[in-house]
Amino acid sequence: MLIDLLRGARNSAARALELLPISSRVLGPPKGFYSSFQEYVGATGDRLAKEWFVLPKETRQMNVPNTALDRWKEIFQPLVHLSPGFGLYCIENGRFHRHSGAITTKDDRLLASFSAWMGGGPRDNWLFKKVTLGSVKRVQGNILLLVLDRNYYHFLIEEIPRIRIAEWAGFPLEFFDHILMYSPMHASQRTVCDRLNIELKRIIPLESNSHVECQRLYFTTPPWRYGSAFTLMAREFLLRICNGSVIGKKRRIYVSRERCTHGKISNEDQLLPILFEAGFEKIFPETLSFDEQVALFQGAECIVGAHGAGLTNIIFSSPGSRLVEIRNSTYDQNEPYQAKSGNIFWRLSEFLGIEYHAFFAVPNGTAYRAPEAAGVESVRLPNLTVDIDSFGRLLRRVLTPDPNSTLRDP
Repeated sequence: MLIDLLRGARNSAARALELLPISSRVLGPPKGFYSSFQEYVGATGDRLAKEWFVLPKETRQMNVPNTALDRWKEIFQPLVHLSPGFGLYCIENGRFHRHSGAITTKDDRLLASFSAWMGGGPRDNWLFKKVTLGSVKRVQGNILLLVLDRNYYHFLIEEIPRIRIAEWAGFPLEFFDHILMYSPMHASQRTVCDRLNIELKRIIPLESNSHVECQRLYFTTPPWRYGSAFTLMAREFLLRICNGSVIGKKRRIYVSRERCTHGKISNEDQLLPILFEAGFEKIFPETLSFDEQVALFQGAECIVGAHGAGLTNIIFSSPGSRLVEIRNSTYDQNEPYQAKSGNIFWRLSEFLGIEYHAFFAVPNGTAYRAPEAAGVESVRLPNLTVDIDSFGRLLRRVLTPDPNSTLRDP
């Protein structure tokens, strides 16, 4: 109750401050938002504002996995996937705020189509509920915004490919004085940055700078709803920086989360005998170099693993390979992560020509939503218990497919 009262008081104060002639650089939230880049240009006459289109819009009909039980089929949405066109944009004196994933303009408005928000509209962005946005770091020169998250999936699939979009727009990486991103944290991230010549001295590290103003801010269309063209572009770009990866024999691999803090298979010891009997080997992607991960997934004919960052490497898998993703069966279409991000590996598989299958396991004491002040990962990636007999039937169906049969609810 007290927390709700304090939150309500804060929101009321933020709304009042928005009406005052005080910049959010100093106090209060932004003074509104622009729905589109064109609306911003028309309103401000920003002499540096430009856009360069490189990928067209896409509409794609998606396919529900033919091994999906009837009660799970509604999860695979939307069946008509709409992807925006992708381009590079530039504005003068633009600000980026790490916590809210928001770009604000020089006249103190949110650039809504390039900022993160869910629910009712742009005003759901966290910035509009803040009394202060924190101190601002001013950076001179040409700055390219890459950041989304430190997670390996976001880094590899949604962040680094933005460099390729900038290249296609006519701006090689050397053009930019600084890169706005988190410092590379894992060995594979450091390898990718090294090969792209992203030196640490060029990085404006968001882990220590949450609110940054850039003299000339360059950013791309947010890749939240990427499609086939973006995915294939990302795959080509990432393979280009691999170091002599060679596809070996066709292997069957099980991507284990045993060493993770969450999202593990609780009864993995019961699952492994079935996998080993079918010729699978247990792997830990985090212990492998970037090139080793690329080669392993390129050469894998079948991949099994729980939902998590380790499956990101299917971006390197060959068309026609198979993926069995073990997923949380607690589904709520109103929970943003489950409804929008829970299907990321299904969509990736569709775009890459990978045969996708899902096995829905039982979460260990996890509700739809995290309780107040609890880590949201307890909802997104709970530990899971697999029904071994049911999984065995699915695995046999995947490895010895009968094109005329589908699995049915018992």
